[in-house]
Amino acid sequence: MAINVFIPGGSAYTTWEDWNGGLIHYVSEEPIPYNIEANWKDTASSVSALATFANYPLSDPDLFETWQDWVDNFTQIINGPSR
Repeated sequence: MAINVFIPGGSAYTTWEDWNGGLIHYVSEEPIPYNIEANWKDTASSVSALATFANYPLSDPDLFETWQDWVDNFTQIINGPSR
């Protein structure tokens, strides 16, 4: 069963390590891996497979060249469009 979740912020004012750690904090009931920036696609693929996000049409991380683009897309899908 998926839960409602709000992910604060996109990639504009953070590092990959801080964003990845923040996601672990905000969705602590799920086994989200912590990876270095070079391995961001491993974390993104794991997150996409979690039950918490099963009802969201998350994009395949392989469609993105940078973690920033994936994080911004992920955040918009989870939170809805920003105003």
